[in-house]
Amino acid sequence: MEVHKNKNGGIMVKKVILYLLTMIFALSTATALAAEPADAPVSMRERMEKIRVESDPVYQAEKAKRMENMPKVAVLYVNNAETTYNDEVDGVVLGNLEKCINDDKYIYINGEPYIEKLNKVGIVDITTAERADIVDAFEGEDVDYVVFIEVQPFIARDKVTFFTVGKDITTTVPLKIIDLVNGKYLYNGKFTEKASDSTMIGGIGNKSVAMKALNKINEQITSVLTVRLPEEKSVAVAADKK
Repeated sequence: MEVHKNKNGGIMVKKVILYLLTMIFALSTATALAAEPADAPVSMRERMEKIRVESDPVYQAEKAKRMENMPKVAVLYVNNAETTYNDEVDGVVLGNLEKCINDDKYIYINGEPYIEKLNKVGIVDITTAERADIVDAFEGEDVDYVVFIEVQPFIARDKVTFFTVGKDITTTVPLKIIDLVNGKYLYNGKFTEKASDSTMIGGIGNKSVAMKALNKINEQITSVLTVRLPEEKSVAVAADKK
């Protein structure tokens, strides 16, 4: 007996299989979204919503209009920590700065070209630069404020007791905020923090302790930037007449 293949039946089976695979994928995605913890830093749902919103033409037009009035903030960042984990130090400090100087309120400008400009005129250690030197480096630039941060060399000290061994690490980070339009300091100071750790078995690495100290300093930097860094463009203020 001759058997004839049912072509239409084969096509129908393929369609059913494709439909089932699509449904499985959709259900898996929905389950993954539902299973994400409510306190996840950035969930898949949030990322998808962000992409949807930012691709909207109306949002783009509104953002462009907002950016016209956003202050431009140049970040001069120097890492003099002199560690084998400088990349991690950069990530911790710069990551915090990007959260503070976020694109909802500010236009963040990488200050590396201006650091090079200062270096060329002989100012290698920017912590020793006068306010006027930094202001001059931005002459003719459309920038409102400068935030300068330097991570200075870590000071490590071993501590040993009868039962434990550990580390003390002291971290110092100068912070300057300058209003370029008016040529004045909005903040000029430094933060110093000491972090400690110890263990009964083995040794403690410098990195984990140093990061503890940096995280404490990041909290203080956030507090200062929140209060001292204006959310409006800088406007020239007439000098007081005596």
